[in-house]
Amino acid sequence: MNIILTILLFLLMIYIDAKRGIKLFLSILFNFIILMVIFYLIAIGLNPIICSLIGCFIISYIILYYVNERNIKTESSLQSVIIVLIILSFLIFFVTKMSRIAGFGYESYEEINMFSYDVKIDFTNIAISMILISLIGATVDSSIAVSSALYEVYDNNKNLSKKDLFLSGMNIGRDILCTTNNTLMFAFLGEFMTLLIWFYKGNYSFLEIINAKTFVSEMIKILFSAIGCIIVIPITAYVTTNKLKKHY
Repeated sequence: MNIILTILLFLLMIYIDAKRGIKLFLSILFNFIILMVIFYLIAIGLNPIICSLIGCFIISYIILYYVNERNIKTESSLQSVIIVLIILSFLIFFVTKMSRIAGFGYESYEEINMFSYDVKIDFTNIAISMILISLIGATVDSSIAVSSALYEVYDNNKNLSKKDLFLSGMNIGRDILCTTNNTLMFAFLGEFMTLLIWFYKGNYSFLEIINAKTFVSEMIKILFSAIGCIIVIPITAYVTTNKLKKHY
């Protein structure tokens, strides 16, 4: 079934845009391989945070430069995403330490009870890595949307000042912000529907649900993804504005 769906996805991409569709499909394949390499490097004992950051940079590079080619739009987007990752890395580290979401939740004990717990891996670093990887897709998506739209605005009116161009970027960002965050929330609810039903069947109270490690860890991922989408907007608008004014 997975093979059939993969073939269907590939054919649809080819149908929409033959050249870019092939590139997009290959980029998905490359990114999947990169993620597998990251997991392998973490498993053999390398630092999960460093592996994840390097992996996120490479994934962003492939998404932006390989599919959309190198230009002002993709350069601005990549720089903005890197800035956001660096900024959020410190906040993610602090929140993960304070919230104690590392490791497995009570709901997973029955499934993992037969395995050895002596894996010699810092699960706090694993939790940080998971958050970094989860936010990269949505952040890149928001960033390239703003930089591409801002490029088109300036291309049609080169008399705009830096301030007006930046404000245009912010207005564009506000338009995409609502849909992006709703997409993230629905993705979270869809993925966690089974767990939420399990909470309900187990007669969990509201306080027990919002304090369950499994639930909290996923909520933190989705919140950081949303935060990344928000702060990348002004950063991308600023970086793109400066690049456009400098080159044209």
